[in-house]
Amino acid sequence: MTRKTSCHLLDMLAEVPDPRKKKGQRHPLVSMLTLTVVGLLCGQRSYTAIAKWARLHPNLRKTLGFTAKQTPASSTFHYLYRRLDINAVENVLTQWTTQTLASLRIATSDLKGLAIDGKTLGNSHTEEARRTHLLAACFHELGIPIAECAVREKTNEIPVSIELLKAFDVSGLVITTDALLTQRKFCQEILDRQADYCLPVKANQKQLYEDIRDLFEPFDETDSPEVNQRRFENLHAEDGAHLQTYTDTENTKGRITTRTLTASTLLTQHTDWPGLQQVYQYITHQKSKKTGQVKCDTQYGITSLTPERASAADLLKLRRAHWTIENKLHWVRDTVFREDASSVRTGVIPQVMAAMRNTALSVLRFTGHTKITDARQYFAANPKLAVKIIKLETLQLNDPAGYA
Repeated sequence: MTRKTSCHLLDMLAEVPDPRKKKGQRHPLVSMLTLTVVGLLCGQRSYTAIAKWARLHPNLRKTLGFTAKQTPASSTFHYLYRRLDINAVENVLTQWTTQTLASLRIATSDLKGLAIDGKTLGNSHTEEARRTHLLAACFHELGIPIAECAVREKTNEIPVSIELLKAFDVSGLVITTDALLTQRKFCQEILDRQADYCLPVKANQKQLYEDIRDLFEPFDETDSPEVNQRRFENLHAEDGAHLQTYTDTENTKGRITTRTLTASTLLTQHTDWPGLQQVYQYITHQKSKKTGQVKCDTQYGITSLTPERASAADLLKLRRAHWTIENKLHWVRDTVFREDASSVRTGVIPQVMAAMRNTALSVLRFTGHTKITDARQYFAANPKLAVKIIKLETLQLNDPAGYA
């Protein structure tokens, strides 16, 4: 993270269209959206809590651009947020995220991963409708969400994932997902947008799964692993195919975990899967240091990255980093922002509030915070500083708490 960062959030939020008629508008929409983000930064969890909290901090009223004597009540938030154009909100926040990223000089690896995964909002359902399900895109290394789309009731993640790719420029990125999105059409869309994929393969792609599994299975179960490995290597040498294995060992949390990824190009000439360059086998071996219990898991996958661009070590890193979206986005929204405890379910309000939580989280990560709970406690005691990082275009980031 550089010492300076540019934050144009207020200007971007001002572009969200206001669904109200000009006559009778008491509170500016941009001020209400900004107050929501500030409240989330300061430890509040819902627009109802934010409305009450703002009344306890009247000095924030003019700072955030409110002209009425009091900040809006929770009913005002409810009435307005249920009518917002959620697509416009998401587009504006995606533009803000991409522009902020472009203004920063953040050191990342050559293979920039982007994870796509879905999340169902826990209490967002009614008797008539299912829970709100959102599909999000999040950068591996940064843990910053860049776009999010709702999966409507009569569809699924597959077509929505293609729309998500169109929300911003994905060229040069490596897309990772779960096995549900390992689809020909999705992979072709990734390639058409000058990006790459690194995806798991399971039984929903039966033929592809069986081809990869058969490739890595031993030639003869009665032979030793060494003999089978030698045959496997000879087969690749005869065909001029590339073969590489990488093993990583981790000793944490009372267990020893060994991860081995073997990548092969042997199937490249024998499949019509769009852009496929390598297939891989990913074996996880976990042993409990206390009980000695052993767990093994074998997965398979595909990638459009050539061996020259991505080694077995690179592919292992990409697959592990995919879970950034669970650990740094979905888990944080659930446990820190208490998203699943929220009872809002009217119209698009659940999606609006999810977008505001994404924005607050991005603000914290852009300004160097890694401990989100601690950061929110700090700003709860210093709400003026939360407003400052929202409003100022340039910040001196000597340390995460150095906003005074």
